[in-house]
Amino acid sequence: MTASGFDFEPLLNSDVLIQFFADDGQRINTQVITRECLARLPVVIHALFLAVEKGQEAAQTFLKSLTIVEDRRDGR
Repeated sequence: MTASGFDFEPLLNSDVLIQFFADDGQRINTQVITRECLARLPVVIHALFLAVEKGQEAAQTFLKSLTIVEDRRDGR
């Protein structure tokens, strides 16, 4: 089954509850995403669009470039 809608609910511990819904409004899945994971979603979405539009290699190059930046910030 494919979700056609979703709803975000902030939790007291800063995690987020995401509920996925079918066309008829029935909940089909529920996931809890941590704050750290949620903060990375824009990067994941950009990599996904790169993969769709320009191919897997472009997405991997983008993600590797971010790893290099992270390593430099961490002093590696």
